[in-house]
Amino acid sequence: MVAVMEAGKFLLNALPNVEVITLLVIVYTKVFGWRKTLAAVLLFALLECMWWGFGTWSIVYFYLWPLLVWLTWLIRKQKSVWAYVLLAGTFGLAFGALSSAASIPLFGWKTAVAWWISGIPYDLIHAGSNTVITALLYQPLVNALTRIAHQYDVAGKELSHG
Repeated sequence: MVAVMEAGKFLLNALPNVEVITLLVIVYTKVFGWRKTLAAVLLFALLECMWWGFGTWSIVYFYLWPLLVWLTWLIRKQKSVWAYVLLAGTFGLAFGALSSAASIPLFGWKTAVAWWISGIPYDLIHAGSNTVITALLYQPLVNALTRIAHQYDVAGKELSHG
């Protein structure tokens, strides 16, 4: 899971705020459950810090990706792809605001708000790209990973019993 997240991030690095991590976290949580996915996102965050260095953004990765795991887990029984598309788009839109919270203890509210406002155009790109990517790839990925998970008996409890 982590290798695919790293490869996906690397392949899209040239496109600002276009990423597949959100989709992958949603799909992994749906197919493999929250425990395995939480371990994967924490390892992903650690590897990103090792590669790019530690900074304010590092803190963000350690709470935002687990937050997405939790939000996905809350809606895991939704059958409609549109619930996950909405989650991915909303997460992309909120990413800047949620990220700016990490700077509050270091730089104060004014800096956090200024950082968030200056990033709104990127949040709109993030939301749009998450929406399109998830709408196109969610169901094919869930189908493929569900087959693999059952074949190797690594499905989360939700899939194992249903």
